[in-house]
Amino acid sequence: LRHNDAVANTTLHHQKAYNSTTMSMCFRQAVRRTLLCTASAGSSSSTKQAIKFGTHHVHNNLAASTTILQRDFSAAAKKKQANNGNNNNKAKELTYQERKEAEKKLRRETYEQKQTRLERLKTRRDHSPKDVKRTLFRSWWDKEMMYHNKLQRMAKKEGKPWRVRVAVMVERLPVVTPDVEEWEQDYNDLRDFLETFGKEYPAETGFMFAPDKSEDHVVESDEDMIAGLPFTPAPRETEADASGDVKTLDRQLKTRLYLTIKSDTEGNLSGPRWTLPSTIAETNESLLAAAERAVSDSVGSDLKLWCPSNAPMAVNMRVYNDKLPESFRENYFGEKIFYYRVQYDNTGGDVDEAAMKADDYAWLTREEVVDRIEEERGKHQAKFFHYML
Repeated sequence: LRHNDAVANTTLHHQKAYNSTTMSMCFRQAVRRTLLCTASAGSSSSTKQAIKFGTHHVHNNLAASTTILQRDFSAAAKKKQANNGNNNNKAKELTYQERKEAEKKLRRETYEQKQTRLERLKTRRDHSPKDVKRTLFRSWWDKEMMYHNKLQRMAKKEGKPWRVRVAVMVERLPVVTPDVEEWEQDYNDLRDFLETFGKEYPAETGFMFAPDKSEDHVVESDEDMIAGLPFTPAPRETEADASGDVKTLDRQLKTRLYLTIKSDTEGNLSGPRWTLPSTIAETNESLLAAAERAVSDSVGSDLKLWCPSNAPMAVNMRVYNDKLPESFRENYFGEKIFYYRVQYDNTGGDVDEAAMKADDYAWLTREEVVDRIEEERGKHQAKFFHYML
């Protein structure tokens, strides 16, 4: 070990000496090249004589008389250097009180420039409230999570388990595209105008119409395009929309519809109410299998459904009221309701009223579901369905 340490120290010492020698040689060569350039430009004979004896004589005899060339600075750097020199000269000439006044003036000008910029920005920004919907959601979500955590602690303190219920959101996707907003229609009109009048191509390409032709720069409207079709398009508003029939899928084609039922399977004291198809999960039954059973038990098995995921979309908690029958509550603290989203398959199938166990059903939009829930249960539960759907 001692031998290795000695070898390592010797190697490190040699490395340091080699680095120092190399740096010294590079510096000497740089100085010699500089002096050669100076000598070739008309230096004295003493300068040429000093070159032969190395940099030692240069530092001792010619340091004061020899000018070493430096790299050229950029124009901005030269200007800044000149300004700094002028400012330093002026600062030396000013008294303490004058320098203090100058600094105070500079601070005042900087503040006025900043205020002017802020006033100018007011005309460029609308200052409309930001994150309104996000703030509104968080105000509800944070309180909901605090309430759920409180229920978890209460159930653990009483030593009672939770019953698992599975609810299903049967969704029918939009059939036609939604109506175009006014601002979007204005944008489409402007784009059509620019595509028609805003571009000109060389004549040899043949892309432009001749000026004397009647079809030159013609923008076809939607009505003209529909009139030129070889068939008659189906109306976007159906008879069910006009009559208010909510038990058919041929309504509200521009938005999503959700299957809702009126049932008392949740043990309500007030009797049947509007809700989603649901059921209690059995032992050794998966949540997805329970969701399929909930739909078939409520409205029959004629519906063709497709489930995009095996995982539930949302979960909610319901505490059992002491007024509920003992046969329904048993020894459970409440229910954890897991919500699945499944989609209606357009290949066919509908609610089988003959095999339906629910009291009533309807295909409702999101707004219609929220309105019915709010009417029966209040705004708090309605807001949960509003965000979930």
